[in-house]
Amino acid sequence: MQQFQHRPMAAAILMMFSAAPAALAQSKPEQTLPEVKVQGAQEQPGFRTETTRGATRTETPLRDIPQFINSVPQELIRSQGATSLQDALRNVPGISYAAAEGGTQANQVFYLRGFPAGGDLFIDGLRDLGEYNRDLFAIDSVEVLKGPSSLTFGRGSTGGVINQTSKVADLFTRKEIGLSFGSFDQKRLTADLNLKMHDSSAFRIVAMGEKSGSYRHPNDVDKIGLAPSLLFGISDRTKVTLSHMYLKTKDVTDYGQPTLFTAGTGFFGFAPISPKAYYGYANHDFAEHETNITTLKFDHTFSDKVSLRNITRFANYQREMEATIATLRATDANGAAVTRNTPLSLLMVTRNHDSGRTRNNDDDTLVNQTELTWKLSTGSMNHTILTGLELGREKLNRSTFILDGDPNLAGAQAPNVATPLLAPDPNTLLSYTKTPNTNVRANGDTVALYVQDQMEFSKQWKALLGLRWEHFKVDTNTTSLSTGALTNVFARTDKMLSGRAGLIWQPTNQQSYYISYGNSYNPSGELGVYGGTGTNLSAVNQNLDPEKNRNYEVGTQWDILRGLQLRSALFRNEKENARMNDPVSGLTVLEGVRRVDGIEFELAGSITPKWDIYSGVAFMDGEIVKGPANVQGNTPLGVAKVAGNIWTVYRLGGGWEIGGGVRGQKGTWLTDANQPGSQIPSYVVADAMIGYVHKNYEIRLNVYNLTDKTYYTGGYNNNPNRVLPGMPRAAMISLNYKFN
Repeated sequence: MQQFQHRPMAAAILMMFSAAPAALAQSKPEQTLPEVKVQGAQEQPGFRTETTRGATRTETPLRDIPQFINSVPQELIRSQGATSLQDALRNVPGISYAAAEGGTQANQVFYLRGFPAGGDLFIDGLRDLGEYNRDLFAIDSVEVLKGPSSLTFGRGSTGGVINQTSKVADLFTRKEIGLSFGSFDQKRLTADLNLKMHDSSAFRIVAMGEKSGSYRHPNDVDKIGLAPSLLFGISDRTKVTLSHMYLKTKDVTDYGQPTLFTAGTGFFGFAPISPKAYYGYANHDFAEHETNITTLKFDHTFSDKVSLRNITRFANYQREMEATIATLRATDANGAAVTRNTPLSLLMVTRNHDSGRTRNNDDDTLVNQTELTWKLSTGSMNHTILTGLELGREKLNRSTFILDGDPNLAGAQAPNVATPLLAPDPNTLLSYTKTPNTNVRANGDTVALYVQDQMEFSKQWKALLGLRWEHFKVDTNTTSLSTGALTNVFARTDKMLSGRAGLIWQPTNQQSYYISYGNSYNPSGELGVYGGTGTNLSAVNQNLDPEKNRNYEVGTQWDILRGLQLRSALFRNEKENARMNDPVSGLTVLEGVRRVDGIEFELAGSITPKWDIYSGVAFMDGEIVKGPANVQGNTPLGVAKVAGNIWTVYRLGGGWEIGGGVRGQKGTWLTDANQPGSQIPSYVVADAMIGYVHKNYEIRLNVYNLTDKTYYTGGYNNNPNRVLPGMPRAAMISLNYKFN
């Protein structure tokens, strides 16, 4: 197995950051303290979030945004002991999964309001293109913006976007260390040090190390992460933030467990097997990632009316992997054809460790975003106007290999060994050769201009209008690593105009109502070629215009009691010209229509000063309105009829607190074809927590899946032959200590 080497760039950046505190400490000129508004420093009632800048790029109260936004704050993340992005998103209704945490072919693929969002992941408003398993060690909060959000986020965002906000240097001293132990040999160490070096400058470093097992036995999870950042207060009007995030992981490789499905029998059930049963090869499967993300942010305030922000980011994502996909064999242990009546003890599984799941990635992104915000009045109407320019280049560099289990035979023989369905052997050894095959390169260039106006007609009436023009050019080619021949040379350029319009009525300070419309596009050759969100540019699609998405939404927000917030939205998300195969010509055409209607609710905040709650539920009805004959009229995969969660914490006094909740879903299909019986079984999973919170330390015990329920979180790649099991009962004890 080839091992990753730490990149010189990452080492140089880390050395620079480690030397910075001393340099800052040597020079402390007197300087007037500027007005700095630090996100997250304000006291929030319970798990309630009051404002965000993710949706509008200006600090805006949620009640003034005509869009449904779920914000998972740091307080909730700590309370639940969440460590991964998927952990945080369990709190967001309307999200389903197409691959488990640690998946390989499509890492962390989420379906948002029934549409894939694997390419719609962002960090601090900039696209996070890489295929890696995202850890929360350097993340302060997670926002999910529902509905097309191309106005500020660009292409994609059919069902919405997932935006992570980073932990970066601020003006609050912080010295904290965390230690966690848990089931499946979990061992995790975190540290967070923030030092105020001057009245307007600070240094912060967040670190993480983990060496754990996994319930998907016998896989291990090894992680190391560093996130240093510097805040420079150049003047009372100008500040610069330089940050870097380094994450290296060895992850679980997991294509899930086989269902009871063959081409001859069709789908006939879910096998009664433990979620710990692993159908890969422990000695051959691996997935290693190394991620470096460097960000330079410049903020300048010209006056209390005009401000400028410029962000430049370079990111590099590396991955090496080999993995196995397992499916039920069409013949049983005796060689007889499998039927629906074949005893489970005779069923066999073929485990293909083949070329399709063997690849290396070395992907880069370079993006610059400049935004000018100014406030002005025209008569009695107030405006907050945002204008932006985004320039970006994304480069995918991916190598494939041929695995041959018997080089003496003509062609490539995929290494595979059968194993009993009820007793898979993960320690089976394989013998094969590994030969470089192809190198696939794709470049995507983005130029985008956007303008947004947040208008206030009166105290009761407000509006938001915005447009984005985006120029997206992509080219791709494939090189044979054996002959050097260049093939599959394709290119395409799209110009897309998207926007958002919303009207808000606030009859009282406790009520807010809105109606909104937004649209977005999925161009052919869209980079982020995983999870169904992107496409490899090819002869089939290089002449196809972008798919179009639109969203209609009516929403409300009520402040009830004293610290409780109830929000709701009635929506329609629709892809009006989805790619589909023409049944007559056999060509791919833009004639499909996929629609999801729904209503969702969120209740968050404090019921009493001692009792906090965070909860939500979504009811969705999806339909393939127009598509190929075998799926037209069906429910699209990834659409849960009902999905919801509740998490609550009560402080007993004396530092003690207890908490718990439930999460679950109902009615999600594994495929668009809706094979009879292939709905993921409905489930409700209960979790619990007990903790002791002191001024200087916190101790918590979290127990997940209290009843040890077997459940499934999703399938893979619109296929009925595999399913992804959820985590069985597990526990974690965590200690966080704050130094004076």
